[in-house]
Amino acid sequence: MRNIFTFIFTFLFLSFSYSQEKVELKKTTNSFSAGIGVVDMKRILGQSTAYQSIVEQFEEIRRKHRNTFTKQEDVIRDEESKLLKQKNVLSKEVYAEKVKSLNKKINELKSKQSMDAQKFESDFEKSTNKIQGALVDVLSSIANKKKLDLVLAKSQVLLVGKEIDITDQAIQELNKVLPKISLKK
Repeated sequence: MRNIFTFIFTFLFLSFSYSQEKVELKKTTNSFSAGIGVVDMKRILGQSTAYQSIVEQFEEIRRKHRNTFTKQEDVIRDEESKLLKQKNVLSKEVYAEKVKSLNKKINELKSKQSMDAQKFESDFEKSTNKIQGALVDVLSSIANKKKLDLVLAKSQVLLVGKEIDITDQAIQELNKVLPKISLKK
């Protein structure tokens, strides 16, 4: 997911940079001049208050659901244990029907666990996309203010000078613009 995010992020900024301003050529020296900025995406997400809040919310929801499902699994195990004790007492047909009913409960529980996991992942991804959208806006604003023609992810660059690293400014602005986000339940 991070590689896809990095690719999309780089693509968006390359597109933005070239559509907003043309790179200027100095007529006297025929040299290429462009303003470049670099951001550390891992650090931005790690220090984003909004991202930290959705991670905490996600973990809390996951923990509550895990506890709920564990209790339901315990109930099913108890039913299975009681059923095994009754195996010799019940007729084959009644026993088979109870086994079938128990298996149905097990499958329903597994299905619900799977659907809940997918929903939480989807909600987490939607919230993360909102943060990324806000970050793109923040970086666009910074790029315009600093007259940058290109903003790259630090992971895509070999050497970076401190003067072109705009990570700290991006973190501050993102935390102002989007201090917290709610994970949809």
